Amino acid sequence: MKRSVITRFPGPLLLLGLVVMSGLAAAPAPTAPVPAWRQATDVAVLPITGPIDQVTATSLNRRLKQAMADGAQAIVFEIDTPGGELMATLEICRMIKYDAPANTIAWIHPYAFSAGTIIALACREIVVSPDATFGDSAPVSPLGPIPLAERAKLEAPILAEVIDSARRRHYDEQLVQAFVSVGVELWLLRNTTTGELIFVDQVEYESLFGTPPPEQMVQVDPGQLEGEMTFSPLFEALAEADTTPDVDSIAYEQLLPSSRPRLDAAAQGEWSLVGQVIADDRLLTLKPGEAKRYGLVASTVNDQAELQALLGATTIRYYRQSWSESFVQFLVSWPVRIVLVIIFLVCIFVEMTFPGTGLFAGGSLIAMALLVGAPALAGMAEWWDLLAVLLGLGLIAMEILLMPGTLIAGITGAILLMVGIIGTFVSGDMTDGEMQQGIIQGILVVLTGAFLSGLIIWYLSRHIHKGQLGRGFVLRAQLGEGDSHAVTTVPHSEVPIGTIGRSETALRPAGRIWIDDELMDAVSLGRWIDAGVEVRVVKTGLVLEVEATDP
Repeated sequence: MKRSVITRFPGPLLLLGLVVMSGLAAAPAPTAPVPAWRQATDVAVLPITGPIDQVTATSLNRRLKQAMADGAQAIVFEIDTPGGELMATLEICRMIKYDAPANTIAWIHPYAFSAGTIIALACREIVVSPDATFGDSAPVSPLGPIPLAERAKLEAPILAEVIDSARRRHYDEQLVQAFVSVGVELWLLRNTTTGELIFVDQVEYESLFGTPPPEQMVQVDPGQLEGEMTFSPLFEALAEADTTPDVDSIAYEQLLPSSRPRLDAAAQGEWSLVGQVIADDRLLTLKPGEAKRYGLVASTVNDQAELQALLGATTIRYYRQSWSESFVQFLVSWPVRIVLVIIFLVCIFVEMTFPGTGLFAGGSLIAMALLVGAPALAGMAEWWDLLAVLLGLGLIAMEILLMPGTLIAGITGAILLMVGIIGTFVSGDMTDGEMQQGIIQGILVVLTGAFLSGLIIWYLSRHIHKGQLGRGFVLRAQLGEGDSHAVTTVPHSEVPIGTIGRSETALRPAGRIWIDDELMDAVSLGRWIDAGVEVRVVKTGLVLEVEATDP
């Protein structure tokens, strides 16, 4: 019967039926509707990559304002960072909570350790790439282990921040603290009636069950958690209403304190142990599967297309860090600052040893301008830092040009210069612990740069005394390419004090003099000396010091 029916089916209709069926088979599966509180037509993506510092915060502030001016309805912070500075992190969290639109998403793609996790928790929801990892947000010091008292000071603002985020975004407060503090030991419990999941510490566990928790770590069975997690109460109500939330109601909801009561023995029969989440000797670090089961992650997003589908967006625009911001970020890194300190000190030494060209003096000024100017552009330098540096440079210049040999102005200027440079590593609004770390880091950078500069200067001075460095270049700069004279290779220490000579160039205070048909570097002692003036040697050594014979 089936065969006779087929043979009597008209050919054109059969072809049309096959085309329709193939079209239906090729049609994409319908996608789930995007909730109104998540949906955004125009989306801005602000990448956060690499170590987080004050430049990152300044850049994000600029990009956030630009995205909002362009009409972005949702802000996505694409995070890939190993962590960073505490104050910059707290500033970024403040921007997200108070300056950004309500619709903020943290896209961990693929890593968000330390500061990255804290920033992600500040956003309205978190999505992750399939290979993402985040957590491990305890404060660390480049100087080694942090004493307990200092660690408590550093942890206090971080804990306050993540707890505030948990209350705003309806995460479990106990869980987010395990990102920050070692010693937070948590167990996951399930309500036998409602399936609700909560995290409890040792004290609450003993209060509920009357016995200590298991000594052996009980692994959480993922099978017990499938289908258990639901929207937070606020988001659930919004999803059912399918409307955009009122901003005032959200603000009120965010300011509410924690409302979950502590469990006691009266509720013992309502809860059962699922497993241990974190032991007291480690920090919480999560992969996508665990983060979803614990209610921290809303979805998995692999690429821009999936992000666009998640938000129901029409356009997605990236707002990246500018090249100038990246350059400033490079300049304020501590290895570059050490190099700039070395360049500054070595150039000053070479300019004093080979005076007259101005080339090395210019190099030292450029190095100092970058050393102080880059932190100023990044918002890391206060007015007093710049003032100390300017006063220090002025006193050093006074020592070299007006009062050579007195040392008082030079030493005072060097101290002010060092204080100003160290000041660019700290800020007045930091917590005590981080300010101390900034001061220590600044001192280490300055001392390391000074030590390495000393080694370079020692090496150069040995070759200068042997006449093996820079003579031809300095001579051409002073006397011209065609002059046949050469700077003497006789060590200054062999020139007797009281020897009479004549200045070849002006000594202001450095220049060159003739002594017995030999051209030598010299520095005037006291007032400046014009060219062609008779001079007398008053001091020998690394630098030959002279004075005019005619007072």
